[in-house]
Amino acid sequence: MTEWLIIALMAAALVLFWNHRRNRMLGGLPAGDLVSADNEEQECPVLISHRYGLKGKPDALVRTKTGAMIPIERKRARAPKRPYDGDLIQAIAYCVLVEDKYGQPPPYARIQYADRWFDVPYTPERKHWALDVSQRLREARRAGAVNRSHGIAGKCRNCVQRQNCGQAL
Repeated sequence: MTEWLIIALMAAALVLFWNHRRNRMLGGLPAGDLVSADNEEQECPVLISHRYGLKGKPDALVRTKTGAMIPIERKRARAPKRPYDGDLIQAIAYCVLVEDKYGQPPPYARIQYADRWFDVPYTPERKHWALDVSQRLREARRAGAVNRSHGIAGKCRNCVQRQNCGQAL
């Protein structure tokens, strides 16, 4: 009787282990230890870089077996053919923040859409691009007048700045 109980417990543990791996893969997390996640159970810290004038809160951070910290950005929408530029800038900005905080550049960031993900390599060129765009955004905010850069009504409808915008569609 005891042997059957041990076998049943081992089988249950195996099922739980495989179910956890399957759910993790479906959830778009890379292999490694989940350091933080912005959900009900735990919260991701706000990462701040005074050097680059950036701060942000990735949806999750995963430490790979090599020790690299991978920032994860989750989006609710279905995946486009390639990540949107705004999503790329955000993901690369998280890479800059991770590099500044932990002293090691991540090899990539992951953008997780509702139906698939993209691993975005973190390169010096992309870092420069994201920092340049961030600087231009800061300058535009100081100037006070930022014009709408699109003609997509749905984007305007869901914009968090809609009430402040005189150019809403």
